[in-house]
Amino acid sequence: MMAADPQIPDAASLMEAFSLFNQASKDLTEAYGALQMEVRRLSAELAEANSRLRQELEAKERMRERLAMLLEMLPGAVLVVDHAGTIMEMNPEAQRILGADLRGTDWREVQTLQWQPGTNEWMLQGSGQAGLRVTVAVNALPGEGGQIILLQDVTVARAREEAAQRRERLAAMGETMAGLAHQLRTPLATTLLSVSQLSCEHGEARFHRQRQRALERLRHLEATIDAMLRFLRGAEQEEGAVAMAEILDGLRREFDLLFRQKNVTLHMPQRVPDWFLTGSRAAWVSVLANLLHNALFYSPSASAVLLDLRLAEEGDLILAIADAGPGIAEADREKVFTPFYTSRRDGTGLGLAITRNFVAAMGGTIEIETALGGGACFVLRLPLWQPPQPLPSGAMMQERS
Repeated sequence: MMAADPQIPDAASLMEAFSLFNQASKDLTEAYGALQMEVRRLSAELAEANSRLRQELEAKERMRERLAMLLEMLPGAVLVVDHAGTIMEMNPEAQRILGADLRGTDWREVQTLQWQPGTNEWMLQGSGQAGLRVTVAVNALPGEGGQIILLQDVTVARAREEAAQRRERLAAMGETMAGLAHQLRTPLATTLLSVSQLSCEHGEARFHRQRQRALERLRHLEATIDAMLRFLRGAEQEEGAVAMAEILDGLRREFDLLFRQKNVTLHMPQRVPDWFLTGSRAAWVSVLANLLHNALFYSPSASAVLLDLRLAEEGDLILAIADAGPGIAEADREKVFTPFYTSRRDGTGLGLAITRNFVAAMGGTIEIETALGGGACFVLRLPLWQPPQPLPSGAMMQERS
């Protein structure tokens, strides 16, 4: 009997090999099936993602078209400036205001914006239309280093406002004519009587007294007419600047003697910081003189009038004039600013109306409060003068705070 060849596998080994092969084939088949399912899932997700992306792109395109149309129709000027100050984009309104298509031009070379004191507006002067009043807003472009500049032309609006104010003043003329006639009738009658009695027959002293009385009434008539004309003209925005120290010095010169004659003390700051107001020294002395004249008239002898200055948190100058008189009832605090409203026998009733008009034209406000001693306290909030300067451009450009 022959021995078995060790190189020929037996049946058991063959069965085990076939079993391993079948298992490996089964695993490969299952893996291939799983791979096909994963491919189908990923394909579906990719198709869905592509669909969403396509929809987003279409939505962004529609948004871009709407924004482009909006910029075309926007009544304000929109400019996109890069970090170097070069104008990258501008809408038709910007081209109209600046006078040309200035894309690719340095913003600093084509415009000058000068701030208008007492307002939040700027005067535009450049290569295009000059003398336009505009409001300015500047916003940074996140991550790009550039900025978006918004210019709003308010020239026509301001012209309409001024025309409306003129119409209101003309309408007020009709209402105030009766008051003016009343204010002029009494001093005119007194003057006519004094002039008719001028005679040297009763002695030179009496003639001199009659002459002085007539001159005083004529001066009162002149002051009333002058105040009326100033009120009807209205206050205009003044140019230039004046130091608060100069205004106080002018008030001291005008009122020192008057206060001493009535034995009333006038307290004013002796030294003030370098605060400046828009306007002229003469205009501010005249306006504040109306308030001091009233304070002096209603102050009893041996009392004091206080003129106080301080800065508000917002940066405005607060000027308060307080007296020790009878005060002003809350119900009458608006009436005192009405033309010809006065409780003084020799008053015109126009001083406070002119004062409020001027303060408002300078961008300020005036209110009446009760002083500590019960008297009247006029409180003025006035914007300090700022030196005009061109709006900086490029990365340094900021909206004026």
